[in-house]
Amino acid sequence: MTRLRFHVEEAGLPITDSPGTVHVYLYGARPARLGSGSIGRRLVKAVTRLGVPVDPVAFDFLSIALSVVAADTFVDRETWAANGWSRELSLDIPLAKPSIWQGVATDLERALGFLSGDQWELSFRSGGKEPPSKDAILRHFRTHIGIGPADSVCLFSGGLDSLIGAKALVDAGKTPLLVSHSYRGDQGYQTKLAPRLGRKLPRFAANAHPVFSGKNKSDTSMRTRSLGFLAYGVVAASALLAKKSTPDPIDLFVPENGFIALNVPLTRRRIGSHSTRTTHPHFLGQMKAIFDKVGLRISLENKYRHMTKGEMLLAMRPGPELTQTALETMSCGKWKRKSQQCGHCVPCLIRRAAFAKAGIDDTTYYQFPDLQNAWVQRDIRDDIMAILVAVGRDEHGLRQRAIASGPLPLDPVERDGWFGVHKRGLKEVAAYVKNQGFGT
Repeated sequence: MTRLRFHVEEAGLPITDSPGTVHVYLYGARPARLGSGSIGRRLVKAVTRLGVPVDPVAFDFLSIALSVVAADTFVDRETWAANGWSRELSLDIPLAKPSIWQGVATDLERALGFLSGDQWELSFRSGGKEPPSKDAILRHFRTHIGIGPADSVCLFSGGLDSLIGAKALVDAGKTPLLVSHSYRGDQGYQTKLAPRLGRKLPRFAANAHPVFSGKNKSDTSMRTRSLGFLAYGVVAASALLAKKSTPDPIDLFVPENGFIALNVPLTRRRIGSHSTRTTHPHFLGQMKAIFDKVGLRISLENKYRHMTKGEMLLAMRPGPELTQTALETMSCGKWKRKSQQCGHCVPCLIRRAAFAKAGIDDTTYYQFPDLQNAWVQRDIRDDIMAILVAVGRDEHGLRQRAIASGPLPLDPVERDGWFGVHKRGLKEVAAYVKNQGFGT
């Protein structure tokens, strides 16, 4: 088991390491000592920009999420997993309210296991980072975001689904506080798209920025990265609760089409943490239950859970200007390798199928605009092959394959909604690849 111990002061990092233990500086710069890491350097300052003190319990969730992301980044699967994939990770995290979170440690461990496919062990101790004080917030008043008009929170990634979700909220008369996980490159999409939503909206953007001092092979699967994204949303919702002084929970909208949220393994070898599960109904249900237990008055909602990406586009009914904005979103899972959407990964194929479903000419600048050109290159055609296998199977056992992605809600209406979106999502992609000359 790999152990990670987190510290809120660099002086707390020991001079030397004990075998199998990694020390990480939370909310700090890259440590001077080799063999240690840091994460969240600019996050405390980012939180002060919300302009109000946030709940220490919400801030603790941010500390937990950062710790998980750091562990997921610094502990490479190939090196540390006994089977080359599933790791055993033990995290010792300082919190402001450790007793509250210790009561849900087992719930968190189960949720993280589902999310990443690893075995997690969490322990919490006192002495954690407190959220920014009133004095610290007042000292930075010139940088405040101005969240006063906001009545909800919406995750805003710069992708097509988040654009559709935020625009629908604006059209419905709501004023969401946009929350962005601004990794390098993503921020450009978010900054470009936000002003085109029809109304000026407040936006909270942050970057976890995990770094390691010295030689270390970082893991690239990063199944938990979006847990940090969710934590930003929780902190932002906590700020709205403080600003509004309302007994009602704040809505935290997570716009994601149901087909990708369910993320059914396309082939048998993709079962497990090869597929992201952050918006899977089981994981969101686990997080809702945890928030309720620790007293966070936040309502997680994915309004598009029973819609395909193409159905989301059709429901938006974009005019010429909004269509162009939609085409300027980012969906690719590999785009950072060449700063260009590849056109052949699973997210790109679902995106292209959605535009086809909506009858929109997809003018996105893809590295491989012609799928046939990607197909003939054996080293990059794996995702196309997986899609063809998935859409080529008959409908017998379709529901069992949907359940293979993880437990589904027991409510019959909800359950049928997930089965339905899985079936229609496959048909949407099947129609596209067939149009591109692939027999299905």
